[in-house]
Amino acid sequence: MALLIGILLFTFILGTVIGSFLNVVALRGLTGESIVFPSSKCPKCGNKIKPWHNIPILSYFLLGGKCAYCKEKISIQYPIVEFLTGLLLVGCLLKYSLTLTALFVFIACATLFVMSITDIREKVICAWHAWFMIIMGLIYNVILSHSHIQAQLETTGQFLFNAHNFLNLPITSSVLGLIAGVIIMEILAAAGYLIVGKRAFGTGDTFIAAGIGAFFGWRTLLITLALSIAVQIVIVMPSFFRKLKARNDNLTIASIVVFLLAAAGFSAANYYGYIEDFTICLIASLILLVIGVYACVRIIKGIKEEGDVSILPFGPAMTIAALIVLFVLA
Repeated sequence: MALLIGILLFTFILGTVIGSFLNVVALRGLTGESIVFPSSKCPKCGNKIKPWHNIPILSYFLLGGKCAYCKEKISIQYPIVEFLTGLLLVGCLLKYSLTLTALFVFIACATLFVMSITDIREKVICAWHAWFMIIMGLIYNVILSHSHIQAQLETTGQFLFNAHNFLNLPITSSVLGLIAGVIIMEILAAAGYLIVGKRAFGTGDTFIAAGIGAFFGWRTLLITLALSIAVQIVIVMPSFFRKLKARNDNLTIASIVVFLLAAAGFSAANYYGYIEDFTICLIASLILLVIGVYACVRIIKGIKEEGDVSILPFGPAMTIAALIVLFVLA
């Protein structure tokens, strides 16, 4: 037990160090600076940060949340991201052990963290962050596909490239997931033009969905998108529901409730293996997409009537949904 605690503690500390780097990647992605040079400095006074002022989590509290030189407040973002990254690395170890999957799941989630930071701060997703996730996802699934083919060759002595085997290759699911992420998010975004004359979501959200699809395949993407809409509703729209109730907009309320129930049913069916057939899963996905699009159209219409047509940041909701899928439903 003592050895396990020691390993988990070391893993957490390593994760916080990586989290400190993720903060640099996110913030310098916004400024366009190199993530290597120059060394870390206070954004207010420009003084270089000493190594003992840059200990993850600990330094923030030892310095009282202020710069050691100019006493400018340090954003709470830094220790939060470091702490969450530490938990993420521990979670990957506990959930997936010391495997290739654990490594790539951590890479995917860490990249989602970075994109969520920029999305929350500036409503911006840096293209190279998203492309990194997409490329790493394709590489991961190429490796999985090679292992899948090798396993069949060792078991049966052959691998037939028929429709069934082709559709069940991880790289096929990855490519379909990438394409599905782009198509679905662009359809949802286009719904905004019909209602308020502008996109419902930023193009960065399309990049995030494409990255999730490329990493984990089209089925996981669909579950993640369904959950992310639910997360978005739960987190940022309580006041919107109160306004719907106040003006007796029962149709919008009903459409959202039906979507949430359908999303929960679809996620549960996939989780318990009730939907194995490709055609049935595709039909169920299309039905869920139609319900989701209709619910989004009703929501956007309601936002327009309230006079708030700002783009809703959707990246953090997708990140939370992906974490739920990977660590709770997987």
